[in-house]
Amino acid sequence: MMIPPAKDKQFNRLRLAIVLLVVSWTFAYNLLILDYNVVAAFFGILDTISDDFVVGTLLTLAMGGCIVLAFSVTKLYTQVISNIYSMAILEHLVFTELAEQRVWTFMYKVINLQDQPKPSSPVPVRVGSLLFAFAFLYAMSWIYVGVFSEALFFLSWSAGVNLEITPDNLLLLPTLALAIPFSARVMAYLRYPYTQDYADFIPGAVFVLIIVVALGYLFESNDQKFFLLQVYDNPDYLAAFLKNGVFLAFIPVFFEAAFWLFELTVEED
Repeated sequence: MMIPPAKDKQFNRLRLAIVLLVVSWTFAYNLLILDYNVVAAFFGILDTISDDFVVGTLLTLAMGGCIVLAFSVTKLYTQVISNIYSMAILEHLVFTELAEQRVWTFMYKVINLQDQPKPSSPVPVRVGSLLFAFAFLYAMSWIYVGVFSEALFFLSWSAGVNLEITPDNLLLLPTLALAIPFSARVMAYLRYPYTQDYADFIPGAVFVLIIVVALGYLFESNDQKFFLLQVYDNPDYLAAFLKNGVFLAFIPVFFEAAFWLFELTVEED
């Protein structure tokens, strides 16, 4: 499609204004911040843009990408646990969109899982889908046992409460950690209308934990205490934590199996 001459001139003026703004700002940055003389500030414009701005932009984008990835994964998980039809919806998307190699459509619908139409039953219709759903729930429960145990430990430590770790109390903190995401799933079982609102705070909690841990390492803080690191360094603590985790992570799987058995019985009757 041909661009009208007036529109083409407008685009050229906008491009020129953008380039002049970037060049002028960089020249002023070299002159005032880097203390270059006028000649060095002018001829150093390209070096500053390529060495400082481009590298800084790439580093910022990389850090932002990690944050977005962590948020997206957590947000997807919250959509799964807050919707009792989520496993059936995922099964439908896999055997329709993904089977037809419509990958981008599949990814878009998965990201917007809560907006997908509800199937007639919350129970997947294939045995393989059931096994995948149980494995997914078990793996994610393990992850959140660790993540929220660390988050709760940090919350107590930052509030001035020193939690003493012993093999006897290594069950309480992981149990509380699992209760946070699992309670959202229980709300979904009960058709509680504000389940998604409750689940939406989980990505924010994970985001804060990632930022705090990253800052602690970057600034080499010696005061910061980590729950999982202390557990890992002590063989008795580690054995107790793993033993408890094997049991705790299966609780959501057990309740999901019980819920699906109940739903199948209701549908059959």
